[in-house]
Amino acid sequence: MICALLMCLSAHAQKYRYQVNGLVQDAITGEGMPVKLYLMTADSIVIDSVSTEAEQDPESGKAIYTGEYSFPGVIEKGHYIVHAVSEGYQDAYMNCELKSKREFYIPVRTIYMYKVHKLKEVTVKATKLKMVIKKDTIVYNADAFNLPEGSMLETLVARLPGAKLTKDGQIYVNGKYVESLLVNGNNFFSGNPMMALENLPAYTVSKIKVFNKAGQKSQMMGQDMGDKVYTMDVRLKKEYATGYMGNFEAGAGTQHRYKTRAFLMKFSDKERIGTYFNMNNLNDNQRARLDGEWSPQDVSDGLTTTKTAGLSYMRPLGTPISWFQSDVTWEHTNDNLVTKTNTQTFLPDGDSYRKAVSNMRNSSTSWQTTNLLILQEDAYYVTSNLAASYKKKTGWGLENQRDSVHNSLLSRLMESQSNDVKHYGFTFDNSVGWKVLMSDMFGVTGQVYYTRDLNRSLLSSDLQYPTAALPADKRVRYLNTPNQNLKLTAGLHYIWNYRGRSVIPEYKYIYNFNKTNNLLYRLDRIGAGPYSLDNLPPSTALMIAGALDGNNTYEYRERRHEHLFNLSYSSLKSLLFGAEFRVGVPVRLLHASLNYERMGMQHISRQRTFFEPMLSLEKQGQWSVRMGMSSDFPEMTLLTTYRDDSNPLYVREGNSKLRDIHKYYVTGNVTFHGQHQQSISLSASYNQTDNAVAYGLQYDKTTSVSHILPISVNGNWHINGGFNFTRALDKNNRLTIDNSLAAEYRHSVDMAQTLGSTGNERSIVGNVILDNTLKLNYRANDNAEFALHGSVKYYSITSKRVGFEAIHAGDYNVGLNTTLALPWHFQLVTDITVFMRRGYQQAEMNTSDWLWNAQLTRSFFNNHLLAKLQAFDILHQLRSTSYAVNEQGRMETWHNSIPRYVMFSLAWKFNVNPKKK
Repeated sequence: MICALLMCLSAHAQKYRYQVNGLVQDAITGEGMPVKLYLMTADSIVIDSVSTEAEQDPESGKAIYTGEYSFPGVIEKGHYIVHAVSEGYQDAYMNCELKSKREFYIPVRTIYMYKVHKLKEVTVKATKLKMVIKKDTIVYNADAFNLPEGSMLETLVARLPGAKLTKDGQIYVNGKYVESLLVNGNNFFSGNPMMALENLPAYTVSKIKVFNKAGQKSQMMGQDMGDKVYTMDVRLKKEYATGYMGNFEAGAGTQHRYKTRAFLMKFSDKERIGTYFNMNNLNDNQRARLDGEWSPQDVSDGLTTTKTAGLSYMRPLGTPISWFQSDVTWEHTNDNLVTKTNTQTFLPDGDSYRKAVSNMRNSSTSWQTTNLLILQEDAYYVTSNLAASYKKKTGWGLENQRDSVHNSLLSRLMESQSNDVKHYGFTFDNSVGWKVLMSDMFGVTGQVYYTRDLNRSLLSSDLQYPTAALPADKRVRYLNTPNQNLKLTAGLHYIWNYRGRSVIPEYKYIYNFNKTNNLLYRLDRIGAGPYSLDNLPPSTALMIAGALDGNNTYEYRERRHEHLFNLSYSSLKSLLFGAEFRVGVPVRLLHASLNYERMGMQHISRQRTFFEPMLSLEKQGQWSVRMGMSSDFPEMTLLTTYRDDSNPLYVREGNSKLRDIHKYYVTGNVTFHGQHQQSISLSASYNQTDNAVAYGLQYDKTTSVSHILPISVNGNWHINGGFNFTRALDKNNRLTIDNSLAAEYRHSVDMAQTLGSTGNERSIVGNVILDNTLKLNYRANDNAEFALHGSVKYYSITSKRVGFEAIHAGDYNVGLNTTLALPWHFQLVTDITVFMRRGYQQAEMNTSDWLWNAQLTRSFFNNHLLAKLQAFDILHQLRSTSYAVNEQGRMETWHNSIPRYVMFSLAWKFNVNPKKK
């Protein structure tokens, strides 16, 4: 019987055909192309031939080449050769091998084709398609967008159908977060998206490709190993993909506004060198935004002057998938921030209110270097990253706040502060993988992470009460808080493969050490001052003089040891709907210890074994479902017994009874694609936290002092849902619609009471948020484009708590964006939007503000010189406000913002291509 079974298995193995799959790209542009491919044996005998895959666009009828190809398959183990032929290109060859019959298919490394001579160019006039969709890949055509002249990459990305760009540079496409931004397939300034978004000119871009990029494990093993990264790859036009290019701009405006920027880049197949410089007082990126995807909530808080500079060097190491990159960046900022807040705290028998005004000035200088080495070969891969950083920040400010209950003043606090912060950081991480036994892989990872912070602050406070029964509280506090953190990580894993199935045992060890001192001195005990951070006595002298606040001075040493044992299984084509299936059953052994000295030594120790399973199902480009759980300790310092009254209005205590925190999640999404560039995506998620740490609040309505105690609570969960829809509405693809709907319900639990009541009362708040953004875009031709955009964000906050007043508020906006080519080579771009707020507690928050930005440009000297006139906030109605609600209360915040201005600037661009040989 055993012999018969072995014979059956042998016969099955002989019938199995191993496909030969690969990709062909233009070596300069990285685009797919029409290529004829021949599969040959090691002695150059042709076995089969295919052509690269192409799809016919239903609107234009144009063939779109992906560069992908697949031979039906081979049976025998051995070496094979793929021969690529295309008119006008050098023939290319790539070796491949079927090493083991446990492999799923034969992967072929990407073939790069080089031109032998320049072909006669043919101009084809047709409707410009904004995007083409194939499976989980979206390709945007940059030339199909009418952009303001002089735009950077950020303006183009903000206009992509289905894309959203946040003010801090995060990119979402159809609701999915883009984890990596590449330029011509490589990192740009160590993968920092803001560097590319703010400095790469939009006119250099040919296409933008959004897809799931295979990681190093997947590339080496020739199959999906679960390391895919959702990636946006910006492809440059051929004339900018080699040679030199530069862009310089300088401008001056009203209200003393100015800007100066420079960008230089050298591209070649041997190296890439880039540098940039930027200096402005426009809150860094708060220019006259003209894309219709901007709102007052996106305004940077306060007034900011920024100086930044960077240098990047990248060199391929033999192949385009192996390279070395080194980056250095420097930044200096000066901030002036004025803040006004209205805070309402939910309490069982009548809420409390606080009004505060502060004025802060900060100056910071930072430096960072990142060095990355990527080696990718057939039998191994290596990734090494070495980074170091330094930051120095100084600041000072004033604050005035008033607390009241039932319109009765409780207290008034006036405070001044100054601070000095220094940060040092170092990181080295390395991962190595080897191909073993022909179809398996063994990998090793390691990381060293170290930070050191030196923080000093000086605070002078004067707390006054309206009644003579309560004396004033005046303090001068000097706080010195040095901190060090060391994290060491080491791990290894083995991947056993059999025709698309993988079993992966894994072990990882993590050690974390945190050393913190909190030295608080009460200078008001030794004299009235005045004091400053520059002329303080030494710490020993302060201690001798009796200035040390022993009750609020502490130091601790925390150590964490983690051992992770994981066994995971994956199948690229499971029996469940033919989807990719992954399951992991990790077991994590966690031990944490804390030596905490504060009016005596305390030793806290906790040890647990956590089971944290995960499961995922994914049908490439169609749908996915993921679920899992994670666990952790609460912050160890919260478990100590202490009472901290260093702040006269906040008294904090520890709680040794806090329980372990457990989190659960389920997420799912589905995507549909159709004709007329149609894309529909639906997403939903559920998250629950058990034993969440809530900061129980006990409020003294006599002194306005808040007593805060951490407590473990249950009942915190939230549900999210999303719907994204993009489609061309006419057969010529001139009119498109882009709609994004998000819905969220958050069930939040906290504890609150007033002094004198018995026990903490659970404060349960339900928060519903509905957010919809709609954009209709009409592109008449290359000279005119119009966009009607609007959004609605609605809040509904309810609670069954006695005395709670339901909150129903919303932000609404509608606007029109226009791009027009005018006579005499002028271009006009303008965006006018009205922003409305309704339902807020303070009447001054319920406003209707019109924001109007405009730009007029003209090019000279064959488009090399651009004259630009920009107007920001023409109607002078811009306000920077925000609104936040949680289970403890709500806060309405106003910040000072950049004033309206008009600016004139000149920009010069150039491009030098290498001479043809």
